[in-house]
Amino acid sequence: MRDASQRARAATAVAVLLLLAGCGGFVPGEPTPPETASPGASPADSAANATPDADERLGDVAFPDGFTRSGVDVATARERSVAFLRTEPATGAAVERFRAGAYADYEYEAARDRTRFRLDVHNGYVDVTRSDVYVDDGVRYSRSARNRDVSFEASNGSVATTRYRAADSMWAVASRILTVGEFRAVGVVEADGERLIRYAATGVAVRNATDVRGYLTVDRNGVVREARLAYVRGGESKRFEYAVAPRSAGTEVAPPAWLPAASAELAAEEAADTEAMMKSGADARLSTPRSRFDEAGPRAANR
Repeated sequence: MRDASQRARAATAVAVLLLLAGCGGFVPGEPTPPETASPGASPADSAANATPDADERLGDVAFPDGFTRSGVDVATARERSVAFLRTEPATGAAVERFRAGAYADYEYEAARDRTRFRLDVHNGYVDVTRSDVYVDDGVRYSRSARNRDVSFEASNGSVATTRYRAADSMWAVASRILTVGEFRAVGVVEADGERLIRYAATGVAVRNATDVRGYLTVDRNGVVREARLAYVRGGESKRFEYAVAPRSAGTEVAPPAWLPAASAELAAEEAADTEAMMKSGADARLSTPRSRFDEAGPRAANR
């Protein structure tokens, strides 16, 4: 793409999301709330949270539509949460651990004029695929990698379209947690001056699952801010985590470190394509047969 490198503007510093495979839980920009049910609580501990004490702590809580003390309506949670991801300045991360070596990691950053979405997937055997998309000023840059093969692309693209797709991918992780897990409200936590309702996992809809742990938090608008679920089945550990948060006012999405290299490679490819087209046109003119007019002049052609 012509002048692609000039379209990437310098961005202000933003917090970098860290996805640690061994971490116990995360919220972008905030530590895990220590109150009520612990993320590492056993099923018995989670059940113990569903006591009259928990009900007393929730006495003055106004639950948003679709959320009650005994559970969550997944369709309503999806509607509110996906709308937040698609329209509000946001930062998010998600993790899926299916079995040893098999994982999917997500990172999402969105502001008014820029957005970035990254997805890394390992199938647990050989293949590792990485996709990283960055949109700025109407240009969609992408970096795709499979094992050691890396390629770049640049094309026309909109922030809205990229956010729409990224929101669906992010929510798929939260949906898995809400669909498989069983949750009950246990209290309220504070985060950046907001009161979030906290739910603790009481079980999972999976046969023969053990060591069930998890929790979720939801804001007053019904947006799921954090969800976590872990359990063991057949000797394999499963872990799913999801966290989103509003971006601080005035912060932009920083360009990825690979953008200069991508712009240079794409500019070189465009120059090579242009040169090839010009050479092809010149070769075509040279190979065109000359007419009688060209060979003998106008008088010969009119005889």
